[in-house]
Amino acid sequence: MTPVPHFTDLELAAYISESLSVTRAVEVEQAIRQSDVLRQRIAQLIAQSDEGRSSVGDCWRRRLVSCPQRSTWAAYLEGQIHGELAEYLRFHLEEIGCRCCTANVEDLRNRGDAESQSRVRKFFQTSVGRLQQLPSEDAGAL
Repeated sequence: MTPVPHFTDLELAAYISESLSVTRAVEVEQAIRQSDVLRQRIAQLIAQSDEGRSSVGDCWRRRLVSCPQRSTWAAYLEGQIHGELAEYLRFHLEEIGCRCCTANVEDLRNRGDAESQSRVRKFFQTSVGRLQQLPSEDAGAL
């Protein structure tokens, strides 16, 4: 049997909250399949989280405090950010592997393509149609 790699509680908590980089999350998932001990650690961390035991770091990660705003990512992609901030953004995206920011960046990269614009237009039209179907007192509450 292959030895199970060691994961810190911090990494496992990030895995649980789906904030671990995709590559590392795959490693954790593979290890979980092979180790009863690791599955028990995961269950214990979930139970602690459900009990409300959170560290400052947990709150920081959950609230995405270190994540740049979407407008910052847009400026980065347009080449308007340089120096230390640009280096941090690259690090946050490539080294940390933040899933939330990766999704934001991918969305920003794809926002101009025709398929994406068509999807947004269909979503908007569907939403408008639904609002028009509401009784007038419900629509006024929105």
